[in-house]
Amino acid sequence: MTFVGFAIFIVINLMAFLLTLGIADGIGDHKTLVVGVAALILAAIALGGGAGLIFLRRPWSKGLGLGLMIGWALVSIVSVGFCTGINPEIYSGGVL
Repeated sequence: MTFVGFAIFIVINLMAFLLTLGIADGIGDHKTLVVGVAALILAAIALGGGAGLIFLRRPWSKGLGLGLMIGWALVSIVSVGFCTGINPEIYSGGVL
C-alpha cells in the first residue's frame, strides 16, 4: 500500500502542478501567492492526510499514509522543491 500511496501522491502532485501553473499564468502579479497556496494544499494532503491515515491504525491505511508522506518528501527532494512549491528561490528568480 505504500507504493499505492506514493503513486496517488504523484498523480495528485502532477495535476496540482499543472493547475497551479495555469492559474499563475493567468493571474499576473500574484504568482507567488498562488504557488504558496498550492504548496500548502499539497503539504496538507500529503502530510496531514498521511498522518490521519496512519492514526487509523489499520494495515492498509498505515501503508497508504506512509506512501503519501514519502511521496511528498521524495518529490520535494528530486525536484528541489519546484514541483511541491517549497523552494521560493526558483519562483522569485523569474521561472514563472
